[in-house]
Amino acid sequence: MSQKGESLSGKVVLITGASRGIGAAAAKRLAEGGAAVVINYLQNRDKAAAVLKEVEQSGGRGMIFQADVTRREQVEEMARAVEKRFSGVDVLVNNAYFPFEVNPLHQISWEGLEQATRHELAAFYNCTRAFIPGMTEKKKGKIIVVSTRLAQQPLPRMGAYAAAKAALEAMANTMAIELGPLGITVNVVTPAFTLTDASAIMPEEFKERVRQSRPLRNESTSTRKMSRALSPSLPARRRIC
Repeated sequence: MSQKGESLSGKVVLITGASRGIGAAAAKRLAEGGAAVVINYLQNRDKAAAVLKEVEQSGGRGMIFQADVTRREQVEEMARAVEKRFSGVDVLVNNAYFPFEVNPLHQISWEGLEQATRHELAAFYNCTRAFIPGMTEKKKGKIIVVSTRLAQQPLPRMGAYAAAKAALEAMANTMAIELGPLGITVNVVTPAFTLTDASAIMPEEFKERVRQSRPLRNESTSTRKMSRALSPSLPARRRIC
């Protein structure tokens, strides 16, 4: 169950970047609530299959699909496969993680900054373009965007990541206004810094500053926030921190 007792039974949730970390934890939690989960992954099929196995062992349903969500043709292929298996999706979770350059902004190449932003925006753009038509036809749907507090509270050497996520949030907020009248909500989830495989590239200075300001969290904290985003009473554009 998601928060406030909303049943996910019969719902289909697609989570990008779900073979590990927050995405994998969310897939397991939402499957426990009755959702069928589509586990998107980029490279590690074994990890994605392991997540699906846990989902199925707990009585859930799901499928895995390899796709680089920054590539439109691969996302469109994924959308066709999901349509064939589950007749579309009810919830899209934009969670895929992309590496970025960790340096002061004035030392980052334009190509590095451009790549970080392009990856974030392309992934969101491609997935929404592929799945919004089905949501529009049903006159309902939910889009959840996983961002970071750094988009609002920047820290040194994390500028490429912060700028890319800030651009992503602007895109999500605009889409929330545009899609609201169609019955589709768009919410941004900003987890506290979470210990995942991807945390390894973060500078120790950053991790230490986070430790001093607030405890490091595990994936379960972030998945609870994602469950809140599925609440039917949550208004569009509400930021979940």
